Amino acid sequence: MAQRFSPPPWAREALDRLEQAGFEAWFVGGCVRDSLLGQTPGDWDVATSALPEETAACFAGLPQVDAGKKHGTVAVVLSGQLVEITTYRVDGAYSDSRHPDGVAFSPRLEDDLSRRDFTVNAMAWHPRRGLVDPFGGREDLSRRMLRCVGDPRRRFGEDALRVLRCLRFASQLGFSVQRETGRALWEFEGPLLTLSAERVREELTKLLCGENAPQVLREYSGVFFPLLPELEPMCGCTQETPYHCYTVWEHTLHVVEKAPRTPTLRWAALLHDSGKPPAKFFEGGVAHFYGHAKLSAQRAESLLARLRFSTRDRERVVSLVAAHSQALPFSEKRLKKLLSAQGPQWVGELLDLMAADNSGKQPGIGPGRLAQVAQARSLVEEILRREDCLSLKALAVKGGDLLDLGCPPGPLVGEILRRLLDQVLEGSLPNDREALLKRARSLLRKKMG
Repeated sequence: MAQRFSPPPWAREALDRLEQAGFEAWFVGGCVRDSLLGQTPGDWDVATSALPEETAACFAGLPQVDAGKKHGTVAVVLSGQLVEITTYRVDGAYSDSRHPDGVAFSPRLEDDLSRRDFTVNAMAWHPRRGLVDPFGGREDLSRRMLRCVGDPRRRFGEDALRVLRCLRFASQLGFSVQRETGRALWEFEGPLLTLSAERVREELTKLLCGENAPQVLREYSGVFFPLLPELEPMCGCTQETPYHCYTVWEHTLHVVEKAPRTPTLRWAALLHDSGKPPAKFFEGGVAHFYGHAKLSAQRAESLLARLRFSTRDRERVVSLVAAHSQALPFSEKRLKKLLSAQGPQWVGELLDLMAADNSGKQPGIGPGRLAQVAQARSLVEEILRREDCLSLKALAVKGGDLLDLGCPPGPLVGEILRRLLDQVLEGSLPNDREALLKRARSLLRKKMG
């Protein structure tokens, strides 16, 4: 492993202040794991022998955030960076399968490491003292394996979110799951269903954006389906068509694999065909799925609302799912209308989703359709390069021009402007001031008798 421990100055300062006050302090958890993997940590968390009040006193005068002081965590702002500093602790019972009923502080680092979820997260490092690894986390990293600290059933029983964290790490890191740990994942359907929607959404989004997401979803689909019941019917739904060689679920996993690793596109890829099972019917011995995009959008809306996605994110994913099965090739006129209605970023995402979708079909089908998607991308680039009129803002006449023609103030102004824009987008009218005014006069005459 290409270890690279390079804590930034503000993280070193956190350790130094605690040690100068006579306390132990170590970097722990994800920053140690990521450094051993040769990656740059996003956070540098600290564990210390200091009690929370003693930690707070060590950083008197600096901004501090309440990050769970009763559980031992004090968050301090150093050089504009938030550092979480937690007292060594031993957790009490977990009666709600999520949070400990209480914690007991301990003077021993090993006690603190022993309560953590996976061996790769149960290591500590100090710039002078080196690595502390009581559970073989470094060896598991070298084997690219996730293994619970101690009994996996106890670990998952304490906090059901660890089930999703395990699979999220497997996706993000590309690790396998140790056999006993993997078996235990399947035993916590009930506790999983009690988790908050926000935490489920957060973990599943990170999992979906991981490089190994399709393999994890394939191997542990039965773990996810209770949380995402809209997806389960896809698993056994065959597609007896000339265009497909996979079940709907296997096709979906191929689409997830090919989709860019952004939350919007990975969720759209996961949900884009969720409406196929109820839409399926046979005609002439061939399966058809008419209207599946609309049904998929409805299912996506329900699922994303249940997971409490923001309105903006939910609408974006649902709109992509609803539009993903549009016919190819795209005409310039149709692309202009999409660019006008949804904007360039959305159109780019739609083409990304359609490319991923067509990559997961029969081998003989994909190349031709991918070429048509590429052609659409080129057309979009050309339209944007030419700075074609795509919005009312770019239209060569404004509302004031219509008022000067005698149009009464009110909704009719907007209606005529939108009609003019539609005709410009269709190519039946140039974005030319005189031509637009002439057409506006004609429209006004018809409207006002």
